[in-house]
Amino acid sequence: MPQHVFWSYRESACALLQGNTPAHALTNTDFWTLAQADAMFPLLWSSLSPEQQEIAKPWLLNPMDEHIFATEALRMRNMTARVLRAYQQAGIPIICMRGLAISETLYPKPYLRPHTDIDILFDKQHLLWAKQVAGNDLHFRPIQAYPMLFKLGDIPLDLHIEPIGAERIQAWKHLTPLHTQDFFKYAYKSELAGEEALLVHPRVMLPYLCFHALKHSFERLIWLYDIALLAKQVESHGLWDEVLQGINEYKLERPCFYALSYVKTHMNAPVADEYLQYIKPKMDIIEARLFKRFMQHEVIPYMAERLFSRMLPSFKHRLSFWKETIYPRPEVRAQIAGGGCVKCNFIRTRIKQVARAAWSLGKETARMIRI
Repeated sequence: MPQHVFWSYRESACALLQGNTPAHALTNTDFWTLAQADAMFPLLWSSLSPEQQEIAKPWLLNPMDEHIFATEALRMRNMTARVLRAYQQAGIPIICMRGLAISETLYPKPYLRPHTDIDILFDKQHLLWAKQVAGNDLHFRPIQAYPMLFKLGDIPLDLHIEPIGAERIQAWKHLTPLHTQDFFKYAYKSELAGEEALLVHPRVMLPYLCFHALKHSFERLIWLYDIALLAKQVESHGLWDEVLQGINEYKLERPCFYALSYVKTHMNAPVADEYLQYIKPKMDIIEARLFKRFMQHEVIPYMAERLFSRMLPSFKHRLSFWKETIYPRPEVRAQIAGGGCVKCNFIRTRIKQVARAAWSLGKETARMIRI
């Protein structure tokens, strides 16, 4: 889909969230298609008046309503409750990293925030036992190519022993000192899906959500809206000093600056200018232009890789990062290949990706020269 369609969708979605309904968005099939793919559909649809919904209905590829949203949300809630209960009975402390931990604590109605998988974090010492609980007690089926991923029907259960994904790209461990222990250190007892659960303080959760959104190049608007809602919660509870300490301690100023700048400008998040100045990273001319494009709703290819390379502490670490990114470890190559001949499929996939990256970089370089 052309890049300008994404710009238009994001601009219209942000306007809708701020109470301004662009008339053209209601009758734009691309807008509603992207909203469904972006997990923004329930939120955007619920913001329309009944009259506006009637205008938009003929332009939906898959008509949906609150009953459908609520039914799917209940299914995920029940499965999350089963997971929480099983691990509690097994004596394994776990944390729901996103999913219900976001929808039930930040959204006025949990079904407004769809999620299709369950991500849980636990200490490495419990790894073998945690896998046994997933397979034997919960009857999730292990996925051979993904050793930490299990599925029951169409619901994935993703096991994590560390929060940032450094088991996939080891150079990532130099991006931030944020570890599993930090999540448990700042966790408190609460409830999710009617079960006892550990929730994480915004001091850790906000930097983590910003990192996670950047890790995926801010591809989904819903991740930024999660951050906007958490920023509102931080403001209402007077927690900004603690959150800023966390951002600084975990060296996540860059992803937090990008995400918080966006949600302040486009989603009315209460983020003071002084907070943004405090965490603003040094930017060269190239990055300043990337940031400007991001703030203009552009979804920038390979943004995560570009910014992560700037977050690494030395040139040596950057070389290691790019080497692992382009040609990762054998198990990661198998995942990228997606089955069949791993060597053939991986090389074919990587050639396509590198070609797209080179083409994108060439276009951007030509654009900057013209400017």
